[in-house]
Amino acid sequence: MSRSLEFVGNHPLLVLLFVALLVAVLVVELKVRAGGNRRLSIFEFTRALNAADSLLIDLRPGTDFDRGHIRGARHYTPSQVDPAAKDIGKYKDGTVLLYCQSGISSSEVADRLLKAGYARVYSLKGGIAAWMQDQLPVERGRGR
Repeated sequence: MSRSLEFVGNHPLLVLLFVALLVAVLVVELKVRAGGNRRLSIFEFTRALNAADSLLIDLRPGTDFDRGHIRGARHYTPSQVDPAAKDIGKYKDGTVLLYCQSGISSSEVADRLLKAGYARVYSLKGGIAAWMQDQLPVERGRGR
C-alpha cells in the first residue's frame, strides 16, 4: 500500500491521466447503455438477421461496400439515414440492423433511430472488421 502511495506521489500526472481515461471509458459505456442502443455480438447479430424480416444497413463508404458487405445489406452513409424516409420508415416497428467499419458510426445512427421511435435497432459490435476477422462471408460488388 505504501508503495502505491509513493507511486501516486511521484507520478501525479500519470495517475491523473489514468483516472481521466477511466472516466471517459465509463461515460461512453453509460451513454451507450442509457441510450437504449444495443450492440450485438456476431452470433446475436446473425441470429437477428436470420430470425425476422429486417433491414440491414452498411454505413461505410461506397468503395468499402463494393469491396465486401454482408449479404442483403443496403448501402447508406450515416448522413443518408433519415428516420422519416419511406424506405427506412417501414421498419419502424420491425428490426433494423446496422454496421460500419468498427461499430462506432453504427452506434451513433442506432441512437438517432431509437430517439425517432424505432422499436428494435441494433449495431454490430466491432463492425465489419470483427465479421471479417471471424472469416464470415461477404458479397462483393454493388449489391442492393
